[in-house]
Amino acid sequence: MLSTKRVAAAFLAAFTTLSSATSIPISHPTEFGPSKAAARQNAFDIFNAIHSAMRQWGSSLNHNGMSLFLATIPAGVLLHHGTHSPTPPQGPEWLAFEIEHAELFAHPSMRGPPMKPTPPLPSPQQQQQQQQQQQHPLLQHNPHPTNDTPPPEHGYLHTYLTTAPLPLLYLDGTSAGNTLMGTLDTQDLLLRLNRSASLWDEPGRARELCDLVTSWGLHGVIRMEAGFEVIKCDFSMGMELLSAGRRPEVGEPGGDAGRRVVMFEYVRAVGRRYGGIGGNRVGVDWGSMVSAWFYYGGVDLRDGEGRPRLVGVGDEELRGIRGRVEEVVRGRRGGGERVIDWQGVVDSVVERYADRLKYMAEGVESVEMMRGEVNGLLNTYIDYGVKDEGYQAAMGRCARFHAHGVIQETQEDELILTAIEAVTLRICSTLFGVRKLVVEDPQADDASVNAAKQSLRGLMDKLRWTRWKECAACSFDELCFWRSKSERQQKQCVSRESNAGPIDGNDGFYH
Repeated sequence: MLSTKRVAAAFLAAFTTLSSATSIPISHPTEFGPSKAAARQNAFDIFNAIHSAMRQWGSSLNHNGMSLFLATIPAGVLLHHGTHSPTPPQGPEWLAFEIEHAELFAHPSMRGPPMKPTPPLPSPQQQQQQQQQQQHPLLQHNPHPTNDTPPPEHGYLHTYLTTAPLPLLYLDGTSAGNTLMGTLDTQDLLLRLNRSASLWDEPGRARELCDLVTSWGLHGVIRMEAGFEVIKCDFSMGMELLSAGRRPEVGEPGGDAGRRVVMFEYVRAVGRRYGGIGGNRVGVDWGSMVSAWFYYGGVDLRDGEGRPRLVGVGDEELRGIRGRVEEVVRGRRGGGERVIDWQGVVDSVVERYADRLKYMAEGVESVEMMRGEVNGLLNTYIDYGVKDEGYQAAMGRCARFHAHGVIQETQEDELILTAIEAVTLRICSTLFGVRKLVVEDPQADDASVNAAKQSLRGLMDKLRWTRWKECAACSFDELCFWRSKSERQQKQCVSRESNAGPIDGNDGFYH
């Protein structure tokens, strides 16, 4: 999933190409809007988008994001910026949450015009060239240097402290991944309304995004590549510079760690955010979620390889979705509205069912074991003192259990609840089907268990929970790593000394 060959500025390999078309013309949507029918049809995708939001692991597996959220970095959070100058930039510029992420950019680099789009380059020499190109600052301080401009001599690591809440637009998935597989769709197609955007035009992308979101009253954008980052539109607003330390040169004490060590520590820092950004550093307004999944009940928003895409969405529809994003942001950016913790609701569902479903589908070996597991999950919802034909009432209690008592505040809350209950209803109906096979049938046998397992495996295929793709606990000196693109299921814990991994630039993917 996460390509270690483009680890600084592009997170995933480029596999497909966007259509080359002109910018989307100005138009006005007619009858178009979100619907509960769409939320039900796309329920599993909406559920997983909420579960993976602001989490490195899930956002890497579900790399083509289709949803946007209002998010806030509170006062008192440290952010980092790697550059070739001790002077704070004006912005737009890049900030990292992790020190190791910013350190990759804290080196002297020649200033010049933005780099041109390049196709995937498989050779080691070309990979090294791409990484060097990608580690330029987002916007150059002097984009048109003359021959008299002295080249920068050192790298610097800036550390900033937020002095006020920073309202931002969060784009889910691996939205900072410079690929042609759809990771940039919400930025280029939805927000910029541009079907011919250059893959590597990060300066242009940042400028246009900042022009847009600052007009809505926001300070920038949160994206994710190998690590979460902020495009901060104006460095003079809401932050103070704490330090701008020069980085050690090769040969100086502290400057001889070697690329292998530096890269491993970087990806290990990223790995600490598999389960979330941590430290209450970002607050997501879940009721502000605007998603393409809310809009298309009758259209499959996927390409031929099953990846979520916006390339097939019409111009008017894209403009309509963007209009709703603006409407929600303007209405909720003050932060005074009640926020339902939808991620907490989704987490409670995953925590209750994930391990048990996997065990029942793969580990159970007898009728007695399957019967015990399904009764343990469902007895909570069954009133054995009341006749319940087909256990319909119990199934309804099961489906509504985790969101019981939730009062929806926004249109988006209603759509999220619709999606969550569609998912839990599928879980509960499957489990009651298993119960019928192994509990209600007095003749249940091994064939009943096999039928139950098949049903549970089908449910798991629908749910696609990222929990099931995690490594077992790694040692303190290891991180979870995908062996290769073609062998994604061969995940393993790797250390700095491993032959294959993000350190060597082999055909490997990590999370």
